[in-house]
Amino acid sequence: MHKFLFHLLCCFLFFISAAQPPEYYNAAADKTCAALKSSLKKIITTGHKLQDYDLLFTQYKKSDIKPRETGSGSVTVIWDIYSDNPTGKDPYNFDASTNQCGNYNSEADCYNREHSVPQSWFNEDATPGTDYMHIFPTDGYVNNRRSNFLYGEVASASWTSKNGSKTGTSAVAGISGTVFEPIDAYKGDVARAFFYFVTRYQDNIPGWSSNTTAFTHDTFPSVNIFYLKMMMLWNIQDPVSQKEIDRNNAGYTYQGNRNPYIDNPDYANLVWNGSCPGLGALPVDMLYFTGKLTNNIIALNWQTANAINLESFNIEKSYNGISYTGIGSIKANNTQHYTFKDNITAQTGRRIFYRLKKIDKDGSFTYSQVFSVHVPLNQVFTVSPNPASNFITVQFKETNVYTAQITVCDLSGKSLLNYTGKTGSGIINIPVADLQSGGYFVKMLINGQQFVQKIVIIR
Repeated sequence: MHKFLFHLLCCFLFFISAAQPPEYYNAAADKTCAALKSSLKKIITTGHKLQDYDLLFTQYKKSDIKPRETGSGSVTVIWDIYSDNPTGKDPYNFDASTNQCGNYNSEADCYNREHSVPQSWFNEDATPGTDYMHIFPTDGYVNNRRSNFLYGEVASASWTSKNGSKTGTSAVAGISGTVFEPIDAYKGDVARAFFYFVTRYQDNIPGWSSNTTAFTHDTFPSVNIFYLKMMMLWNIQDPVSQKEIDRNNAGYTYQGNRNPYIDNPDYANLVWNGSCPGLGALPVDMLYFTGKLTNNIIALNWQTANAINLESFNIEKSYNGISYTGIGSIKANNTQHYTFKDNITAQTGRRIFYRLKKIDKDGSFTYSQVFSVHVPLNQVFTVSPNPASNFITVQFKETNVYTAQITVCDLSGKSLLNYTGKTGSGIINIPVADLQSGGYFVKMLINGQQFVQKIVIIR
């Protein structure tokens, strides 16, 4: 049933959307680097019709829909990249007409408009603020959890949505702080939307560059090298889908311009590559270095452009970011992709730093960027938001079903709130509106073991 409906839907989109004119990119032919980026900027700026922000909801009903999978109501629903489950049944669906935000208290309440490039990065200027090409319909609560964080890969998740999108500490060397990670199926979508943005608005970016570490202070390359490497990798790992093609065609009908990185994904490599002035480090031998914390294991992963002269990698570890100790070695091979796992069972409650010593066959060596991750004292549950105001969400990491006694205490240990839940049930929402500003402990007792996390309430 759904496949049939999807076929009808694709046909419908074909009729309401304009395909790429054959001559659309003629002016960009045979160009590379900054010249190509500027040429693409001129192409996608010409004909771009500024639309009213409220019209996005009307447009979403035409171009950002798919067959319903969950619940009852409309036959088609909003295609939300923060709740869609490409490999199974969606956890929930939004009716395009009746589920617009509005107010929300939790995930699945309603959908709104997600600026994949956050508005605070560009001073909420009108044209990028209404630009359909980078504004997606998404769950309002998840959109709020994403906030204005960089997209990234998460080393240790502080919160996870029902479809697997998450916030947490960055897993990518060179990108620090909290990041938001969409699921793999939409990493290419947001990367190509970002490429569109830094091309379409390259002349504005020098004035916005202080608002985010994603931008540089120039019209080229416009992107921080570490963020660029990650986005380039996502562009490769998640190729252009039919959904993106349909959406791009619909956007051309709606506002008169296109995303060149959807029409031709190779443009990304032609615009940003090692032959471009100032980008000699792209590609580099060390393309990517990341690590993710799962239970008591930190899995380090890295990728190289080539291994012709490489002998081996030494993995080094530090607890202060200054003094490093070798914890393992891997011989270079032709796979260009490497993994190393470090058991940190006895090392909770501290920050751990990692780097790679890349040794060539002649004995010379260089170091990678440093990746670090804070290993929490408690890895059984997370509490968010933190700081909190009106409520907190306790999310279980334990997949086995146990009875959990949850207590919110003040710093003296006095019990203030008590709840009981099941670890396999996902989340528990706890109202904290009656608590005063200050610090508190959330204590959880499971199977005779107690786990604790500190939270802050702000009024």
